[in-house]
Amino acid sequence: PPPLHRFPAPKAPPATSTPPKPPTFRQSADNMWSAQSSIITELLGEKLSSDPSLCPGHNACMVCGLSVPTPPVSCPECSSVVYCSEKCREVDRRNFQSTDEEDAQGHTSTVCAMLKKIRSPDRDSCRSELESYPSTLSNLLLSHPSFEEVVSAPSDNSSSKQHRRRFQVHVVGAEFGSELWTSKKSYGACPYQEAYADALDEVCEIGNISSFELVFVGIGLPSTSVQKLSGKVKALTVDCKYEEIDSSDAFVKEVPDLLVFFNAGFTCPDYDWAATLSSVMAKASSPIPFFGTSNSELENLNDMEWLNSKGFTSFNLDGDKDEDDNDEGEALACFFGENPFRGSRVRQSGMLANDLYVKSSFLFGGALKPSSVSAKKRKEQVTDNDFDDGEEEGFAEAPQKKFKNNSALI
Repeated sequence: PPPLHRFPAPKAPPATSTPPKPPTFRQSADNMWSAQSSIITELLGEKLSSDPSLCPGHNACMVCGLSVPTPPVSCPECSSVVYCSEKCREVDRRNFQSTDEEDAQGHTSTVCAMLKKIRSPDRDSCRSELESYPSTLSNLLLSHPSFEEVVSAPSDNSSSKQHRRRFQVHVVGAEFGSELWTSKKSYGACPYQEAYADALDEVCEIGNISSFELVFVGIGLPSTSVQKLSGKVKALTVDCKYEEIDSSDAFVKEVPDLLVFFNAGFTCPDYDWAATLSSVMAKASSPIPFFGTSNSELENLNDMEWLNSKGFTSFNLDGDKDEDDNDEGEALACFFGENPFRGSRVRQSGMLANDLYVKSSFLFGGALKPSSVSAKKRKEQVTDNDFDDGEEEGFAEAPQKKFKNNSALI
């Protein structure tokens, strides 16, 4: 597969949307945008393994995982993390503190200060989170080398005069409060229709696109007729699972020009992403460009490994190019890295109370394989599994991949 590239430096965004520097525990709360700082003790790990519904710091003690009393013992400063006793609270506050940013874990003073701010988020950070969705989409199409040809290439069998008459993007798993927002909860942001129109008009001009079409698909969205957001930008919202979308709708292309997944969480067991992706890739005759976002680097790697394991992509997570594994027609380079167009609103994790994150902090993307190629890849993987013991001549046990794991996740 093509080598995996770190996200290159994009065009400089406007000064108002320049992301802050990466976080360290030495920074003040005002400058810090994200931190994963919980520590999983042996006892807490055992509790989580036996009861995945536990959310340490929320419905169980942050340190040991035991049930919390009523009323719970909580941090007196932020009141956002709960414990079973004052002893555990002191352990979380004191034992994992460190002046070394790589070792600082637990309920540090910085995390505590951030949690206090999270309870009353400012309008500017909330607005930046909403506007980061159209900003990420437009800036990737305009500045990332992987998408230059996607935007500028003409449609199949089209003349130069008809150059890319329609460019359609399917935003899968969309929801209000994220990719879309109402005027009542916009925190001063312009309506989502105006935000996407402003962000994508330049893409239309540069790509010579006469009709840029957005199809937002997600459970709970209001199904609407096609909305004209600007002279060239249109949008449609559909309330259903992606694999259930009405194929008779003349506006919706069976195979989009680009698939987008904002914070999809492909490894989440609550949704069958394999069925969703298979439904569109079964109709494709060539790879479909896509990109996704996640809240942390570990989630990014998990999503990429999941896509590989299902045969939808060939992310080269080792960074070495293997010519023998190249699939014919797969020319779009894979990429991953931090998202320079993310917002600045910091949120508290619902799974581990000491963890903080910013939505869409990381990016990954490339091309999804058609079903015929994916099926071939899966068949090859099954054949390869016959030699997992490494006893056949010419086969050796593959070296274990090692990734930098985040101690906040299991």
